[in-house]
Amino acid sequence: MKTLFSSPRQFAVSTAGVLLAGALAFGGLMPASAAQAIPAAQPSTQLAAPATLQVHAAKRMVQVKTTSNLNMRSGSSTKYRVVLTIPKNKTVTVKSQASNGWYQVTYNKKTGWISNKYTKVTKTSGTGKTSPRAKSVKLWITPKSTMNIRKGAGTGHSVVGKISKGQPAYATSKAANGWYKISTQGKNGWISGAYVTTCSQGCAIDAGPYTTNRAGLSDRYFTKSSGADLFASVKGKKRIGDIPKNSIVYRDKVWERKAGQVSGWYYVRTQGADGWMKVSALKPSTNAKTSNTSKITRAMVLKQANGKLPASMLVALHWDKEKTLVAAPAAADLGRLNSAFKKKFGKNLDIDLAYRTLDTQKFLYQELGHYIAAKPGTSNHGWGLAIDVPETYSYSFKGKYYKWLKANTKKYNWIHRKNLEEFRANGSRNPYAEAWHFEYVGK
Repeated sequence: MKTLFSSPRQFAVSTAGVLLAGALAFGGLMPASAAQAIPAAQPSTQLAAPATLQVHAAKRMVQVKTTSNLNMRSGSSTKYRVVLTIPKNKTVTVKSQASNGWYQVTYNKKTGWISNKYTKVTKTSGTGKTSPRAKSVKLWITPKSTMNIRKGAGTGHSVVGKISKGQPAYATSKAANGWYKISTQGKNGWISGAYVTTCSQGCAIDAGPYTTNRAGLSDRYFTKSSGADLFASVKGKKRIGDIPKNSIVYRDKVWERKAGQVSGWYYVRTQGADGWMKVSALKPSTNAKTSNTSKITRAMVLKQANGKLPASMLVALHWDKEKTLVAAPAAADLGRLNSAFKKKFGKNLDIDLAYRTLDTQKFLYQELGHYIAAKPGTSNHGWGLAIDVPETYSYSFKGKYYKWLKANTKKYNWIHRKNLEEFRANGSRNPYAEAWHFEYVGK
């Protein structure tokens, strides 16, 4: 989207200039109901010149329509005198714009300033692309509160969406008035720079919708010790602080570059989340045990606090390339299920996520909501007795892998619960449907 105006210029005006034409005076507009009556002209009165103010000359034709009866003023704020009142729904051509957003216009042979808050842009000569007045940037911005996303760089443009407080967005342009052109969660438009924080290195970012933990990545690592931390940004808050030892971590170099690389940090995907981890917390391989040598039972696991299983009760799946961690008693039956799956399809079962710590449950519940994530402290993932397969077509309700798993998992003490099926008994669509979730019910 183009911004409306060209390069800034500096103006200082005198009273004489205001009274004669007002063409270069700073001023603005407010609802006529809030304005004082227009004073009679007093040619002999000497007024102080307004402060120098940056404006942008309009090389493109821009027209705006008033949305109420509005006052044209001799300067770009309500402290300046009223020149005349422009009726509601009148269209005027913008000559320039002050840095506070007010427009310089001419109406009824008078020139002055009106507030952009009570106007709507009705016509521009541009094509909607970024004008020369908007410089290119590569920044991540985070709103301090929920904000409107607008079609153009100013409040006179229509709202095309909203961005929530704390939701990162990528900015590619910055207009002269401080507004940013952004892209976030499928939305594109402009937001004011007055209520955001900006970042160019080690940033919190929006890496797009979740599909799988691996997301096609191959640069993998494992956590060195239990309690590893995942951060929203290098200098930001902690997202997850209890990642178990030997958990799979994938470095995402593409998003790391876009988020602004920082020495000693990787941008990664792990635990169904993405964020920054210290390189010092990672190692290239796992040393997790792969069998239930301690004879742990399901009943013993269920006595533990959900999301806080000790490392001694977790094992890695030896046949799984991601060495996913599950509760020890579930591993053998899952191995038998995988053997049958591999015999049928010629490949191992894809395990996306399994054991889920309490911090991870809290993060996912906040991110995904109660329709997808269980209330923290109640999920079978928190005991390592559940797995998620990838959210891909073959594992969807219509996919061949799901259909086989639904028909065969019970033979191996794994089930897909009825309350997670696509449709309810009455034929209505189930808002809690999950094709990817299976639970262990063995001993």
